[in-house]
Amino acid sequence: MAGLLDAAHEPILVRDLEGRILFWNQGCEALYGHGREAARGAYAPRLLATVFPAPLEEITARLLAEGRWEGEVRRRLADGREAVIALRWSLGRDASDAAWVLETGRDVTEARSAEEALRRSEYRFRNVFHAMSVSFWELDFSALAGMFGALRARGVTSLRAHIAENPGFVREMMRASQVVDVNDKSLQLFEATREQLLGPVDRFWPPCSEHVFAASVIAALEKRPHYESEARFRTYGGREFDGLFTCCYPREYLPQGATLVGVIDITDRLRAQEDLQRVQAELAHAARISTLGELTASIAHEVNQPLSAIVTNGEAGLRWLRRQTPDLDEVVRAFDRMIGEANRASGVIGRIRTMAVKGEPETARLALGPLVEDSVLLVRRELTVHDVALRVQVPADLPEVLGDRVQLQQVLVNLMVNAAQAMAGAEERVLAVRAEAQGEGVALSVTDTGPGVPPERLARLFDAFYTTKAGGMGMGLSICRTIVQAHGGEIVAISEPGQGASFVLKLPRAEPAQEADC
Repeated sequence: MAGLLDAAHEPILVRDLEGRILFWNQGCEALYGHGREAARGAYAPRLLATVFPAPLEEITARLLAEGRWEGEVRRRLADGREAVIALRWSLGRDASDAAWVLETGRDVTEARSAEEALRRSEYRFRNVFHAMSVSFWELDFSALAGMFGALRARGVTSLRAHIAENPGFVREMMRASQVVDVNDKSLQLFEATREQLLGPVDRFWPPCSEHVFAASVIAALEKRPHYESEARFRTYGGREFDGLFTCCYPREYLPQGATLVGVIDITDRLRAQEDLQRVQAELAHAARISTLGELTASIAHEVNQPLSAIVTNGEAGLRWLRRQTPDLDEVVRAFDRMIGEANRASGVIGRIRTMAVKGEPETARLALGPLVEDSVLLVRRELTVHDVALRVQVPADLPEVLGDRVQLQQVLVNLMVNAAQAMAGAEERVLAVRAEAQGEGVALSVTDTGPGVPPERLARLFDAFYTTKAGGMGMGLSICRTIVQAHGGEIVAISEPGQGASFVLKLPRAEPAQEADC
């Protein structure tokens, strides 16, 4: 029997009831590091510095009463390391009725360390889960697997296409997705108790946000690590609010149908954005009025020309009528010219009124050619006064852009007026407006032959309240940048001292008409 025990790889020792070691196999040598000569006859608890989970007397009494004992102890190995050992003791007696104990051990140090790390991780997760100021939901959507399996059995290969054809399926997915846990912030945000929030999630998703839920499910099926979108939510009591919806799909829990969802109330943020947009619109309107004030002479000239032509043609028409034999053909031609000049004046006034009226931005497909023509009409007199030669190069086949005509016209007029004023002391005064297709967008540049912008000022040109003009407010270029960025583009200034300045607007091109209508 001793030979068999010695051959075993599992640590096995035999000791008497007091703890003196009687047998020590090679498994014990490998685990504890003590040779059998040093171990035999030694007091086991002292040799191994054993720390028991309870007083040794209590454990021994239980061993004598039940004939066996199992538990975990801490022991010090020969090299000084501590180890957690799972022990199993069995009580035996020899022919003289002397008691002995057979001990088998197993090193569980790594397993217990991993379990402790897992407990700590779960503890930290739970603390974060409940302490965060973000509403967190733990969802179980394992029931969706059965729904998707049924769809595949019916030959459905695209969930996206199936949802497009069957919008009600999204609500079915919501009812199948269960809330299994929520944190304390969720109770506050959704105005309910934990028990009231547990269950199907469809109660908290108004119809306007169904597409967001569907997109999050599709993201999980496409094995994306996370999904994020703004959505509308409904509290337990029925109040709706705007939220930022985030969803992550941990790979280790995804097969079990578990996911973590976060909801952040962004109602105040959206309200602040609306307020900011309103203020920016008011500033842009004020800037347009200011620009129109600077262009008073140009506007008066543009209106006065057709009015003078109307008077001239009216007088000519009267002369043709007062002849002894009225020449009606000449009268008709004079009246046609009067109507044309009146329409021209009306167009000028209409464009001015459009820039002056305060209104909400209107996004539409725009061709840059007519936009540049209208802008040039407003600044033509200003260019004449400053003796500026204008060069316009806008190809007719240029891609359209998507934007607000008035706002983009405001940017262009502002840049041209600035350029004309910057060339006041230059010998050669040429203003070039060019447009060209560039990658996925369109580039529109306004270039002058003025003195240029010093490098130390170039980086600050678009800062609010920074100006290089005496008496300037420093809002024009800042508003221009805001408008261009709102259109998904960018504006940059390029200048070399003494070689003029160029302001380049880069705007994304509008999608093809057939795609935009879908």
